Amino acid sequence: MINQKIRKLRTNGFSLREISKKLSISYSTIKRACKHIGMSKQGEERYHLKVKGVIKKIKIKKGLNEEKVRIISNLLFDGAVYVNNYHYSIMYVNSSKELINQFMVDMGKAYNVNPSSFEDCRTYYRVKYLSKQIYADLMKYFKSFSTSDKMCFIPSIILNNNKFKTIILRAFWENEGSISKDGKLSADLMNLKIIKQLSRLHNELGIKHSISRYWKNGWAYKLFLSRSKENYKRFLDYNLFLKSIATKGYFIGDKKIDVLKEYFDRKFD
Repeated sequence: MINQKIRKLRTNGFSLREISKKLSISYSTIKRACKHIGMSKQGEERYHLKVKGVIKKIKIKKGLNEEKVRIISNLLFDGAVYVNNYHYSIMYVNSSKELINQFMVDMGKAYNVNPSSFEDCRTYYRVKYLSKQIYADLMKYFKSFSTSDKMCFIPSIILNNNKFKTIILRAFWENEGSISKDGKLSADLMNLKIIKQLSRLHNELGIKHSISRYWKNGWAYKLFLSRSKENYKRFLDYNLFLKSIATKGYFIGDKKIDVLKEYFDRKFD
């Protein structure tokens, strides 16, 4: 009788904790009992509405637009797209509230959803969405969103579009980039294929740079800009540090764009 009640509740879209509380049975017991129980279509709708906070029906827009490319780019450099315990998860983490807010606005426009969860962890923010539909749509463009995976690379549909290439470069610098006390601009990545693709985009935008290799539990790559007035002005004109903040070092807590502008004015004017 108890097993039938558990099965019915789970099929109807109740969370493990809801079932545990409703039947006064330990969470671990409910988790074991529900291991192989799926939800009905109505149950999944109930689950996402009542439990996970996705309050609107997901509408997938075909193809890429600026919002979706910005989502993809941020997920590539400071996020994750994965399947875990039957959950299809999309997660973005950043120390900049502006970047997090932009991500949530983009998700709302691209998929018509609200976050499943939002965490303020004092030094950074984490926003997560749980959706098989969104997961499937994102995976149409990338075989993997983990830059440590050799199967991860930027698709040509982004590389060959002038608007999209600026968006992904901005995401690279905002999520991975840094500015030192003496004004050096650099960004690190462990994926050689992607760093070469990003190098190509810098060249196409006329931004001069170099790449060095170093060991960090595996080979990693540092892309750093040539320090000249013309080169830094081009970087500023493309707004490649638009919303990010410094998370360590001398300028911790400051907006990177403000630090760069101050350095530019002091060094070149």
